[in-house]
Amino acid sequence: MLEIGCGKGEFIDLLDQLNALDSALGFDPSATPRNDGSIRIVSNYFSSETMSEVPATVNVVCSRHTIEHISDPRRFIAPIAELVRARKLRLFLETPDVSWILDHVAFEDFFYEHCSLFSPASMARLLSEFGLTCRTESVYNGQYMWTEAWPATERHADLPHVLEKGAAFRAHYEAEIGSWRQKTAELSQKGPLAIWGAASKGVTFALLMDKVSYAIDLNEAKQNCFLPVSGKPILSPAAARETGVRSIIIMNPNYAEEIRQLTRSMDWDVELLDLHNQDQANQEWPSLSTCLPTSGDLPSVMPPILPLAPASPSSSSMNRP
Repeated sequence: MLEIGCGKGEFIDLLDQLNALDSALGFDPSATPRNDGSIRIVSNYFSSETMSEVPATVNVVCSRHTIEHISDPRRFIAPIAELVRARKLRLFLETPDVSWILDHVAFEDFFYEHCSLFSPASMARLLSEFGLTCRTESVYNGQYMWTEAWPATERHADLPHVLEKGAAFRAHYEAEIGSWRQKTAELSQKGPLAIWGAASKGVTFALLMDKVSYAIDLNEAKQNCFLPVSGKPILSPAAARETGVRSIIIMNPNYAEEIRQLTRSMDWDVELLDLHNQDQANQEWPSLSTCLPTSGDLPSVMPPILPLAPASPSSSSMNRP
């Protein structure tokens, strides 16, 4: 396997532990060079110039949670597609699905480190420009999309851009932010208010909601540190309980049930609210996302939405915000 944007090689190591690899090569300019025989990581960008380092044994190419960080996705895809076409390989890409962000008015998912966001249709359009065809499926409860691509025998027809999702987001995001500012002000009157999740979603939400006192995270490497810019302390669940946190807003609905079970096991009398499933967590605050259309595609031009908000410097936190 060839992985582009491999970080420290965590995904490669996981596949290796599952005995799913004969060998692997990873490219990442931020990585520490490594050569363990069957696994090699190169501290460099993947390009037409570095393509010569890819051995003939590679039969699949993978890139997870990298393209959204690239300001020029065409320049990123061009050498990858060149290799895939030349060797008739399979390419797998995982990246956030902007359709989920727009449908759920997920304002906290717009931040400067994600500069290229895609829907399944816009991903197909991009890959088509470089001679690839693809199919995409929804993963991670709709927040991400998993695309499999291969050399195309003919170019895709032009894909239409439908503006309904972007227009609906634009119409509702200020109201969504306003409702959460009102709600966080009310919750803070009961006692300290925390968010659960100190990754990208939490960083952005805390920048926009000044009534948030703390962030909670299970990652011990983040505990006793602070969120960027807002400076909110990051606590363990036990420390947050001791601090007297009375209300928690869950940043990612995928972890809501796990968090509920954990707080119950701690005998913690705390109010839990889901950022995007409020109808389940708090009947008084239904999500505005129920008003949005479910069809359409990425708008051709997105308006400026939020102040630029830095995310956690941890690459792993960006993979699962």
